[in-house]
Amino acid sequence: MFLPEYTITSKIIRNISDAEYARAVIENTPILPSWEKQLKKETRIRTVSALLKLSGITFDASEVKKYVDGLLSNVSPEMSNVSEALDELAKSSRANTLDEDRLKHLYETVSGTKRSAYRGKRIEGKVSPEEILAKLVQFFDWLATRNAMESHPLIIAAIVKACLEIVQPFENYNQIASSLMAEIYLKTSGYHFGGYVSIIDYYQKSGGEYEQLINSLGLRGIDFTEWVEYFTEGFAIESMNAKEKVKLLSRDTKVAKATGRAKLSDRQERIVEYLQDYSILQNKDFGRVFPDVSEDTVLRQLKVLMDRGIVVKRGSTKSSRYELK
Repeated sequence: MFLPEYTITSKIIRNISDAEYARAVIENTPILPSWEKQLKKETRIRTVSALLKLSGITFDASEVKKYVDGLLSNVSPEMSNVSEALDELAKSSRANTLDEDRLKHLYETVSGTKRSAYRGKRIEGKVSPEEILAKLVQFFDWLATRNAMESHPLIIAAIVKACLEIVQPFENYNQIASSLMAEIYLKTSGYHFGGYVSIIDYYQKSGGEYEQLINSLGLRGIDFTEWVEYFTEGFAIESMNAKEKVKLLSRDTKVAKATGRAKLSDRQERIVEYLQDYSILQNKDFGRVFPDVSEDTVLRQLKVLMDRGIVVKRGSTKSSRYELK
């Protein structure tokens, strides 16, 4: 039977306390819907980029941003598959469970195949191919025990990530699969911070520490304490950063409500969101931002925003540029 060993250190307690504090602020501080979308989009962009890097695939951040905005015409299958997996994460709820079928389906989505056979090659320091199924069954059985369900979600998410890294069930994409399974656990445990926080980007920021800790893990006779400390610290840092962003945007929200900016239509919100991201909107961009809307309609929405003092127009005729005031 699998039973992870770890010690609840003062560092872990402090990290969880910081995360809980940030969670309380985030969940109780109202911000404009446009800012909510913006924060979620920023998190998604960073997460997609970080997941791809975990598999040695690097895209320029601007490409990922354009893809998320639907402005990239030539999309790589890797980027599309990872993004589809994140869509499934977003749909996860408390009714969902983490099990072997969920892991296989996630792998199929990330890899873009309908074949989720387990690894047949031996990897030094990892579970042998013959033991993969048994180790996964033991792990998922433990995940459904009272011991796991009564532990803090951050601790269990850390162990989810670590155990799947130890097993390395597939030939490839294991780091993506293990990272997303940990994120799904947090989401289904109600611990997702509105979609503003993801620890996956932290793995890249912390450099060699992540690789060193992951590579040092082993399934037998292992103490997860050091890894749990790292995981909870990363989540605490990311959640505190998100908390500060929310607090700043709440001030903007108060100003927006006072000036009437909070009462924008969906199209007007889309224009503001685009300008927040790309600074300038020109006539030639209308078709990409609003593929099913006429140019006259977009111009009318821009006029409303100009009349409200939110957007300013520079230049004239077809060379006009629109910017946030």
